[in-house]
Amino acid sequence: MAGRNFKRLTASLRTFLQTGELAPITPGLTLLDVAALIGPPAWWLTDGHDFPVPLHWGYSTLEISFSPQPPHPIESQAIKPPHKWGSRFHSFCPLLRLSMDGLPIEGRPSDLLRAGIWNLDSIEVGILIDPENPKLCIRGSGIEVLYVVPDLDTEHHSQLEEIDSAIALLEEHAFLLGLYQSHGGISSVRWPEESWQEISAREYLETIDRSQRARVHGFS
Repeated sequence: MAGRNFKRLTASLRTFLQTGELAPITPGLTLLDVAALIGPPAWWLTDGHDFPVPLHWGYSTLEISFSPQPPHPIESQAIKPPHKWGSRFHSFCPLLRLSMDGLPIEGRPSDLLRAGIWNLDSIEVGILIDPENPKLCIRGSGIEVLYVVPDLDTEHHSQLEEIDSAIALLEEHAFLLGLYQSHGGISSVRWPEESWQEISAREYLETIDRSQRARVHGFS
């Protein structure tokens, strides 16, 4: 384990979205490594697998889960949206902040897809057409960006019957629930897996463009 760090560190939102790596919190670090690097957590959660130490740590809106197997390497990380993102930086704790890199993280899913973060051919979009709990998930290299629509009005349920209208509805009403990364490569976000419909990022944006053109022509 490295010696205790006392210097403020900066992670990159763009790099996290591209690679799933929230450097300096890198794959292979253990629970004690993380504590030495950015200090103890502000809070933690426990369950029956957490003996003898808590394995789910929280630093403000950053959550880190560790393996139950010693020496407890990092298993996954999640960034939950704060009430308000900073314009340039978002602070997780006194020793770690996130550079926002000018990205439209508070915008719509299409805003993020058009921001030049990814090669669109390497990105897919998952749609969960569920009137009770519709969701949209952008999946890249090691990361998942999850959007949800809470308390959907029943008048909108018919829009979920077709994939194009469901995409238009999610684009307009969904809000960001979190950014997720797992070193194991197994999604805990897209569940149940068999219920999701997958399309490419390009198909998603083309569908949004068609919907917007139809709306403009409908009002002209």
